[in-house]
Amino acid sequence: MKRIIGVTILGAALCAVPAAALQQRQGHPEGRGSGEGAIQYLGLDERQQEQWRALHAQHRDDMRPLQEEGRILRRRVQESLEADEPEILVGEAAKAVYAHKKSVESARAAFEAQLSSVLTAEQQEKFEALKAARGSGHKGRQQRTRRPRRESAPIDG
Repeated sequence: MKRIIGVTILGAALCAVPAAALQQRQGHPEGRGSGEGAIQYLGLDERQQEQWRALHAQHRDDMRPLQEEGRILRRRVQESLEADEPEILVGEAAKAVYAHKKSVESARAAFEAQLSSVLTAEQQEKFEALKAARGSGHKGRQQRTRRPRRESAPIDG
């Protein structure tokens, strides 16, 4: 009986967490990157909100092929590393990944310029502060530092 109650409580808790997260992310089909928090922070009027959301939707659609291309290129690097003689293949694959990264950064900069064009001067200042606080776009998330590995104690034997 105690086991049934415990399983029931555990199941209810597991269902409650995703439901709460979903409520926080409503308004965006993918649950992130919709700019809804920025809309509130910047205090956009209705016309600006429509433009902001349209720009986000367009950017999301424009980025899908680039994301897929990035996956393919990273897979190609991995395959090159696993090849019998990877030296030349890895270099070529790494150059392709680097060029892709630059095109993604360029697309992101163009997107942010479009977003900025919708804003008043005061909102642009807040937008720049917001970008600085989040680490200048996606770059901040990509360049997180990893925790140093824990050194294991030497085995005396």
